[in-house]
Amino acid sequence: MRRKATETAARQNFEQGRYLASQAPLDAIASAAHIRFDEKQQQVGAKGWLVLSPDGYFWVHPKRLAEPGEWARVLALAYVCLGFGLVRQREPQVLWEIAALLVAERFCQEAAIGVSSEIFLHPPIEIPVSGEEPLFRALVTEGCDPGLLLWHETLCGKGRTMFQPLNEPSTGYKPHLPHWQNLLADGIARSVGQAIEKASGRISASGTARRLTPGLKAQRRLVNSHPLLGALAIGFALEEDPRVCQLHDIRVAAIDVGSRTIWINPAAGLNEAECLFVFAHELLHAGLNHSSRRRGRDALLWNVACDFVINGWLIEMGIGAPPVLGVLHDPDFQGKSAEEIYDQLARDLRRARKLATLRGPGMPDLLGREEGSIFVDAEAYCRRALWQGMERCLMSGRGTLPAGLVEEIRSLAQPPIPWDVRLAYWFDEHFPPPERHRSYARPSRRQSSTPEIPRPSILKPPEEERRARVFGVVLDTSGSMEPKLLGKAIGAIASYAQAREVFAVRLVYCDATAYDAGWLPPESLLERIAVKGRGGTVLQPGVDCLRNAARRGDFPPRGPVLLITDGYCEDVLNIDFEHAFLVPEGNRLPFAPRGEVFWVR
Repeated sequence: MRRKATETAARQNFEQGRYLASQAPLDAIASAAHIRFDEKQQQVGAKGWLVLSPDGYFWVHPKRLAEPGEWARVLALAYVCLGFGLVRQREPQVLWEIAALLVAERFCQEAAIGVSSEIFLHPPIEIPVSGEEPLFRALVTEGCDPGLLLWHETLCGKGRTMFQPLNEPSTGYKPHLPHWQNLLADGIARSVGQAIEKASGRISASGTARRLTPGLKAQRRLVNSHPLLGALAIGFALEEDPRVCQLHDIRVAAIDVGSRTIWINPAAGLNEAECLFVFAHELLHAGLNHSSRRRGRDALLWNVACDFVINGWLIEMGIGAPPVLGVLHDPDFQGKSAEEIYDQLARDLRRARKLATLRGPGMPDLLGREEGSIFVDAEAYCRRALWQGMERCLMSGRGTLPAGLVEEIRSLAQPPIPWDVRLAYWFDEHFPPPERHRSYARPSRRQSSTPEIPRPSILKPPEEERRARVFGVVLDTSGSMEPKLLGKAIGAIASYAQAREVFAVRLVYCDATAYDAGWLPPESLLERIAVKGRGGTVLQPGVDCLRNAARRGDFPPRGPVLLITDGYCEDVLNIDFEHAFLVPEGNRLPFAPRGEVFWVR
């Protein structure tokens, strides 16, 4: 009774493993294969698992007790070997089977078929990309690891092989063999298709088909026909529940990048072409990282500025049709960036706030939190997907893309330069290394190896040139300035100034009024300095202080000047000097800066 129970459990585990191995992409091969239990163990060794022949006949050990996942892995290895056309005789047969099984194992691991338990462990080996042929040649010429031979023996049994020769009838008639490669290719194609259908929302997680709405048709069309946005469209779930849209006040559409969700309100009555335009609109918001690029700007105005740019590109590319409800589009903004449009809209806030996004009047269609690791990872995925889509478009020559869109995608694909590195470039531009001269006027230098050859001395730059290497710092000392920002900014300025042989720094503290600290050597900024002020913020008196010093000849008339502020200052600032701003990331300046801005992290 105990023996029969063991045999029954072995058969049950085998059938479960057979079912697991018969899923896509190996389902077509599994249905065409013929599995027999080798009851008399004439084909399979006492410690083997199975053997197979090129015509798809399997002989399985009838009493081996193994977990279903282990049986699934062994059967999958055999199915893949059939699909790759590797089940054949080739001397040395053992080494050929090892090469074939290793290639099949790599496929099973990547497709997550079965379980790789301890009994299937083998020494690590690098499998060439080109497959089994170079691996087989390497095993023959360089020798095979004994651990791999033991692994093969575990699968086949001692002194046995897994691939059996094809038994041809004596009459000379050759049986018709299934085309295993085509069956595997069909299975892979169907598996990929099902994955795309699930990712696009056409098939739910339970496997039931969803009703094909205009929104789903648009998503499907983007995946199939628009390589620019196809990879990006797969990564977002589509929600078309009118109750949820009403809860979030979504009139037409909105997107949450962090949760990778796009909402389209079916109550808006969009047709398929309009849904295609709206879906592509929201995807470009995500792919171009508009959420993180806001950098403290007004959320609605920034959203509106981005809408003008995106809608212009979509109309130019002819993707779908703009909704009859209307979209933000102005030919006068053609060729301008979102930052330029934002600055223009900010001059007329009353008119700008009346403009409506796809979500509705006065509401941005970019939803969700704009922070945290989930949001950062989602934006990185969107950035990569849009870059890959653009590369496919350009390589295949399918249509033309707007030059502004290509430029923006490429700029986002490059890692941003840290603020301190950009600040170092700024110092290099304004303080190039002083030119050093050689002269024989002073006593010559001689080397012991060649004392007969005089060598010139290196002269230091003239004192006038050294004293001209100066710049000004206007330091916002209002109560809103964080000490951490002051420490980072001043420390970086002092370090770069010392490295570039800056003679002195003119430091001006500025809150509601200006406090001129005079000329300081760069190294003194690294010491503890007494900050004056800590009241309100008005930067113009500090700039005027340097301007008056320039009129007296106590400061260079063109600067340069660095202004360190948190952005909570006056709306208009007149600066005649070459200048740059250091502002904490996430804040913004209330005016359009003419100088460079370093966003301090």
